[in-house]
Amino acid sequence: MSVVCALALALQIGCYSYRPVQSAPPAPAQQVGVVISDRGRILLGDRVGANVDRIDGKVISRQGGALVIDVYRVTDLRGNAATWTGERITIPEEAVLGYRARKFSVFKTLLLVGIVASAIITSLGKTLDLFGDELAERPGDGPTQS
Repeated sequence: MSVVCALALALQIGCYSYRPVQSAPPAPAQQVGVVISDRGRILLGDRVGANVDRIDGKVISRQGGALVIDVYRVTDLRGNAATWTGERITIPEEAVLGYRARKFSVFKTLLLVGIVASAIITSLGKTLDLFGDELAERPGDGPTQS
């Protein structure tokens, strides 16, 4: 079970990267990382934690100078990440330092697929003895007689 969880996490992380901080607000339905300002940490401290650095999620809408987002991860200033399950929060624009658009990464995806494929082939090869047993193929002294 832990292997499945680790694989799922690797697939989730491995296929995407975040672009550098941009000031343009994201479009609805876009996956983004919202970088929080010092003022934002004070405004959002009671909802997401006092030391929040970035809030990752899906943009739902922009209303009245605020961004409505379904949150799936919150990262603090030390780099510790907490997983959320899509809770909806409203982030005032004055709390936002910038946005990091989530982008599909072909290189990371191919690297991850290569690693997973080689791990599966190696595991199956050892389990099913596909590569042969090195000791069984060596010529020996033959049977011993007493």
